[in-house]
Amino acid sequence: MKHTMLGRLTLVVAIFSVLAIGVSAQDKMSGKMDDKMMGDKMGKMDNMMGHAKTTVAIIRADWCSACQKIEPTLAQLKEQYKGRINFVVLDVTTDESTRAATATARKHGLAKFFAANKKKTSTVVVLDSKHKILFKTDHNDNREAYVRAFDSAIARG
Repeated sequence: MKHTMLGRLTLVVAIFSVLAIGVSAQDKMSGKMDDKMMGDKMGKMDNMMGHAKTTVAIIRADWCSACQKIEPTLAQLKEQYKGRINFVVLDVTTDESTRAATATARKHGLAKFFAANKKKTSTVVVLDSKHKILFKTDHNDNREAYVRAFDSAIARG
């Protein structure tokens, strides 16, 4: 009888141990999920509070003369709007740079836009935080047009 009680006690301890390990693992997994969910919620809150930045996507190539003409202006504007606007450069100079640009576009949620416009070098678009196009131009070296578009997009939040 003593051995039977000991056996049952061992079995009960073993069951509780397995349950405790399962609960611990579940807590760790739900903690990760909670962290991810919290990050998603924080991102949405940032968008609602106007913390999400405007994005400027630039499709360019080394061989494009219009790109070469507007790049000094865009370089100045990148510096001027640093920290307030996300600039995404999508380089289509070579097949390799186009593949890299495709990955960059995907990372920034611009895959459809890039697929539809990758042959249109010197294209510059201003997008709001939901990737709605607010301004689109090409072959345009008018600095003031960009300043107006950037300022307007920032003001819209």
